Amino acid sequence: MVKIRLITISRDFGTDIDEIINKISKKFNGEILDRRRIHEELALEGFNIQEFENKEKELEKGIRDPNFIETYKEQVRMIVKKYMEKDYIIFLLGRGGQFLFKDENYSFHINVIAPLGYRIKFLTNKFLLSEEKALELIKEKDFSREIFYKTLFLNSWKDPSLYHLTIDRSFFTAEEIESIIEKVIERQESKIYTPEQLSLPQKPKFANKTEEEFAKILTFYQIRWEYEPRTFPLEWDNDGNVIESFTPDFYLPDFDLYIELTLQRPRVMGEKLKKIKKLKNLYPDIKIKLFYGKEYEKLLSKYGIKGIR
Repeated sequence: MVKIRLITISRDFGTDIDEIINKISKKFNGEILDRRRIHEELALEGFNIQEFENKEKELEKGIRDPNFIETYKEQVRMIVKKYMEKDYIIFLLGRGGQFLFKDENYSFHINVIAPLGYRIKFLTNKFLLSEEKALELIKEKDFSREIFYKTLFLNSWKDPSLYHLTIDRSFFTAEEIESIIEKVIERQESKIYTPEQLSLPQKPKFANKTEEEFAKILTFYQIRWEYEPRTFPLEWDNDGNVIESFTPDFYLPDFDLYIELTLQRPRVMGEKLKKIKKLKNLYPDIKIKLFYGKEYEKLLSKYGIKGIR
């Protein structure tokens, strides 16, 4: 069992998340590692902090020094692991923690965002800035931060796949955010659930490539679809048991339309046509469209899909 030992916090400039994390850290006897603390630790290791800061500023300008980049990554990792040996819960504020510890099962990555209006209001209240100055500062910080991470990690910090949790500061109170993060800490183990465990929809097991490609087209154009959601009884025996039924391939809920696909030629698919005719007679309110043969191949060709047969 692996417990969560490290929580990385990425945040928009112009929120009070640092103060919230400080309260949580005290409650759990944790350690906060931010830029200042990292530099203090580097100084103890004999680094010239002024030179280190100058190199960090170069990253904000897009200047890549491969040697410094490797040193930066190595030192931040070493400092974090040093504190983890003391059995603390570590809160790493910024410094690229979401990249450096992305695949570590003892880590949990949080991104705190806020709308521009909220950030401007926060800065004007806290630092007595004009709205114009606050906006200018936000743009400056956002730009340098984006360049910093792209130069350092060749990726944007805004990539949602980097985070387990994204919190909109304007939507939650400080107390609610504290409660959310505390629940993360109190989990007995760091665990990644499978879609089956979370009862998430599974990828349909399409009967053939034809159906799979059609689903891709629908998804690309953001048309909602369901695969074989309903079977229609067509014939019953004397005891009321269903002896014949028909299950259309797709249902498009936004159009209330069923779709049946086939690459069979009309002359050899008489059985399917009979079933569709029965369905229409028994269920006159059901709308169904049949794509077959050349008609369907033309549709696929329109989207550059060939060789389905």
